[in-house]
Amino acid sequence: MYFKNFFVNIFILFGLVIAWSTVANGAFPDDPKPCKYGDEQCIGKVIGLIAREKYGGDDSLNLSAMDPIPVKKLHIKQGSDSPVNIDLLFTNNVGIGLKTATFLKTKGFGKDLATKHEVIFKTDKLALVGDYKISGKVLVLPIHGSGKSNVTLVEPKITISWMGTPNVKDGGATHMKLDKFTVDLEPKNVIFNFENLFNDKFLSDNMNKFLTDSWKETYPEIHTALTKGLAPIARNVIQGVFDKHPYEKLFLE
Repeated sequence: MYFKNFFVNIFILFGLVIAWSTVANGAFPDDPKPCKYGDEQCIGKVIGLIAREKYGGDDSLNLSAMDPIPVKKLHIKQGSDSPVNIDLLFTNNVGIGLKTATFLKTKGFGKDLATKHEVIFKTDKLALVGDYKISGKVLVLPIHGSGKSNVTLVEPKITISWMGTPNVKDGGATHMKLDKFTVDLEPKNVIFNFENLFNDKFLSDNMNKFLTDSWKETYPEIHTALTKGLAPIARNVIQGVFDKHPYEKLFLE
């Protein structure tokens, strides 16, 4: 498993959706033409201009905030067969860092929406910040505590993918439903900061250093649980936009 959800707010794809919707309405700065189906260069250019300006959300597009993005609850529980045998609960967290996202590549987005779609981008960092509670063992060391936490992925590559399914609404317009939605994260480093471990600052600081120094061993073990927990959050944000805008209205023939 590779702890490569997080993070969602996941998500220059949100910028992608905004871009398509905005240019289709002629509201984009300098008023560029909507992209043709599957035109990766055009889509990437629009993403780069729009994503940095709409990360706070846009009611007219039915788009929720991307940065920060609320993560009310995220539960990671690993069994005894894992070297990272922990029960970790994040509550009242936010994901931070998507507003610096840079587009890398897209796949799909052709005239036939019933296929696999994928958006790949990178950002300077993605941080999950809020409250936590943890117990268990990490490698050979016991761990327990609760309080504030900050888990930061450094320079992650973020891949979001799904299968498109036609959803014909009243009036005959076809919208895209997002099925088999996944998020993947590949960071260059992970920095762990759990305050108040063992109710002792000295022990807490040393455990955080150990976790950060051994991130290549710990991160893969929680990847699957993390990404599965974050994917529905990202999907709900993106699906909201596609629910409002018919697929064909986002492109030129």
